[in-house]
Amino acid sequence: MRITIPADAFADAAVYAAKAISNRPPNPVLSGLLIEAAGDHVRFSGFDYERSSRTSAAAQVDRPGNVLLQGRMLTDIVRKFGRKQLTVDVDGAKAKVTAGNAEFTMSTMSVDDFPAMPDLPPVAGTVDGAAFTAAIGYVAGSVSSDESLAILTAVEVTAAEGSLTLRSTDRYRLAETSIPWDGDDFHVLVKGAWLADMAKNMAGETKILTGDSTFGVRSGNRASTTLLIDGDYPKIRALFPDHTPTTVSVDRAELLDVITRVALVAERNTPVRLDIRDGEITVDAGTGEDAQGRETLPCELDGDPITVAYNPGYLTWSLATIPGDSAVLGYTTAPKPTLITPGGDDLATVRHLIMPVRL
Repeated sequence: MRITIPADAFADAAVYAAKAISNRPPNPVLSGLLIEAAGDHVRFSGFDYERSSRTSAAAQVDRPGNVLLQGRMLTDIVRKFGRKQLTVDVDGAKAKVTAGNAEFTMSTMSVDDFPAMPDLPPVAGTVDGAAFTAAIGYVAGSVSSDESLAILTAVEVTAAEGSLTLRSTDRYRLAETSIPWDGDDFHVLVKGAWLADMAKNMAGETKILTGDSTFGVRSGNRASTTLLIDGDYPKIRALFPDHTPTTVSVDRAELLDVITRVALVAERNTPVRLDIRDGEITVDAGTGEDAQGRETLPCELDGDPITVAYNPGYLTWSLATIPGDSAVLGYTTAPKPTLITPGGDDLATVRHLIMPVRL
């Protein structure tokens, strides 16, 4: 096999396909990136039995063929070449990668040992890629990273009645958002980390793929799949309050800045407190003879004064994630979870629920 291709185009495709390569593959062959050259295109594929990624790029194919190369090493090399012309020349058990005056030689792996790429699941419908990317961003941060609770590492994705709804929780934070949907109804649990990774590569019309055990996305000539997570997801929708008698509207960025500054004096696992009354929010942290911080900012309070404390990391995550210039904090009572939404009716489909810390 021999191909010539701009290095940046090769790197872009190879890096995408390598997303399906595990850092610790159960079988050494799964650390490989499969490169198939024919006609005037090169196809790149990665697979680790749980995830798959595939894409293609235009290239000058001087000699068609297939090769399996160490994926991580290859992508690290080709990303350094910028827009130079890249040549990959495979001769038996060796592959020579050249660009300008640079030349690298790599050992090939057995293509025959590489598992067959899984078929793509059927298309369930389409979404706007930018809207789906934004929706994933609103919920991905509240996915649990505790692999012992596998169900909470998932995002619940539900398509019904013209909406695609995403929900997630790590038991301390809950997130929900919806975007318009054109397609079949379905309900699946998808690994949150995989969704967050895929969100970086979607643009324009994006097809959602669903099968009995797999979920996938296809955007342009790029497609990726992952195995679904089995189990019953917590009924978190019922935890969002229908009404909050006390609401606080505040400049989102300003409150985020204040909490970030004041939290600098909070020791590990120490909450920040918000005392909300008389059109002001006083944020303070630190106790006793330790360092203390306090800052006040204006707000619009509708309801009774309230004092509540939070893990600063959870609160800043929500404020940094939701869109819009203002944030609305909704309260039933101080010990109950706080509903956080963006200001403005057009942004109301994003909701976060943050568990407070008992004072």
